Amino acid sequence: MPQRYNITSMLIDKKWKQRPGGNRMPRYAVAHDTGNEGSSALQNFKYFNSRDLDASAHVFIDDQEVLMIIPLHEKAWHVRKQVSDANDWAIGVELCYGGKISGEEAYKRYVWFFAWLCESYEWNPMLHVKGHFQLDPGRRRDPVNALQRIGKSFEDFLGDIKDQMAIIKREGKGEPAVNENKRDRFYRVQIGRFEQKENAEKLVRKAKKAGFAAIIHVDVSS
Repeated sequence: MPQRYNITSMLIDKKWKQRPGGNRMPRYAVAHDTGNEGSSALQNFKYFNSRDLDASAHVFIDDQEVLMIIPLHEKAWHVRKQVSDANDWAIGVELCYGGKISGEEAYKRYVWFFAWLCESYEWNPMLHVKGHFQLDPGRRRDPVNALQRIGKSFEDFLGDIKDQMAIIKREGKGEPAVNENKRDRFYRVQIGRFEQKENAEKLVRKAKKAGFAAIIHVDVSS
């Protein structure tokens, strides 16, 4: 499995109620599947960016891309508020499946993205990755339905996340590239440069605790 995929940022308009905004430090992630067989990540973006809706998610993943449609620090409406605090504190990630979508290729990106989240936020997947079916068992079966199509259980999924985290940590691939569309621009701010790695790690922990994404890049320039 490749150690890194790019993340495409294509954000839905702030005028829609399914993008409620906010600025929080995520505490965990929820694994979903779309329940709409054959719908791609891009098709889901177009749907969620077309009208006011009562549901949303942060990221949609198919066999071609990892597509972020709501920033991870904002809220999204992906679990009923009556059963969970996920809308306030969790990142909702949807697996696209069925139709012409390659389940194996989509699954690789799905696993990688959750591994990247766990590495970025210092999460344990066994504790910080929840299935929608676990939070709302009376109504939902995702992502189990999609996983079963490629012979995977939810337990297999968590184990694959742990394995992928080990690869990321061993290979040190760092932060994925974010492909920007014309509507979205991101500006990176460097807040420190150190000769000692432990000092850099200390600042990264401080930045993450304050709610900022942070990662160490090795500078080999003179």
